[in-house]
Amino acid sequence: MNDMKTVVSTERVPPASRLDFWTRHVRSHLTELECSTPIDGDFLGSIVAYPAAPAGLIEIETATRWIARANPTATSANKERAFVCIQIKGVAIVEQDSRQGILRAGDVTLLDASKPFVADFSLEMAQLVLQVPRTLIRKQLGTLERFVATVVPFESPLGKMTGGFIRALTQNFEQLAPETARRLNEQALDMVAMAFMSVFDRNQPATSSVSRSMLACRARAFIETNLRDSSLSPTDVAQHLGISTRYLSSVFAGDGLSFERFVRERRLHKCAGDLKDHGQAMRPIGDIAYAWGFNNVTHFSQSFKTTFGTTPRDFRKQAAPQRSVDS
Repeated sequence: MNDMKTVVSTERVPPASRLDFWTRHVRSHLTELECSTPIDGDFLGSIVAYPAAPAGLIEIETATRWIARANPTATSANKERAFVCIQIKGVAIVEQDSRQGILRAGDVTLLDASKPFVADFSLEMAQLVLQVPRTLIRKQLGTLERFVATVVPFESPLGKMTGGFIRALTQNFEQLAPETARRLNEQALDMVAMAFMSVFDRNQPATSSVSRSMLACRARAFIETNLRDSSLSPTDVAQHLGISTRYLSSVFAGDGLSFERFVRERRLHKCAGDLKDHGQAMRPIGDIAYAWGFNNVTHFSQSFKTTFGTTPRDFRKQAAPQRSVDS
């Protein structure tokens, strides 16, 4: 079971030192932030951090209005992460890249820790934060600039499902086996990606560059849904989007990828997830490869080694729990 959560609270800290204490621990668990409060008096807040992977899971609750300003530098901690923020109660106003979002209970937004942002939190508030490696979320969403400070409203179907799923994961995290928690964490990230893709069309002006970005999001979502189909082709995706295969290639080229490379990388990462799953330790490697759309085990093994630096078999061995040996 997961029993290594970290709890930080200002409750037993002398009132005059609480804001400094809070700032220090927020920086430790999130990123370089300057914290301030316009209200005189005691600052009350708590942080609960869960040892989740691949995305860190943090629960923040405060009873005092406060403002956080991020101005990352080349040496800032966690600057290569993105924050998926789910508002649990209260109101938060976030600003990044000249875009402002207002979060109410149940709403979800995204912030890029490598760039400046401001977050203004109401008097009493609670928020869940997923700390996601930027490289990981960019594989699903592409360029993050399209999504920062965009709000996925709780009223939307995917907003409600995503927020509810992550909240349930947090509430039950300590009762979950580590491997189960990891797989649910990965599913949460897939849901986050689909939720942001679902609102992108509606929130952006109709320019040619944005239209291309919307097509990229829709293409990624369709591919993600059909990764197990070994016959998935550029033609299938192009027909789903109502564009030519040539234009589809240019859409992926805009993110420095090709259709084939994107599909292969997504399938390889799904296979890696199954190989790390101790519950599938006896499942044949070839079966996993075929299940995620590969139709040649030799080609799969070569691609896997190129991507992860080791063979699928050795990767599985390295992920297996170590057995203690009596001396």
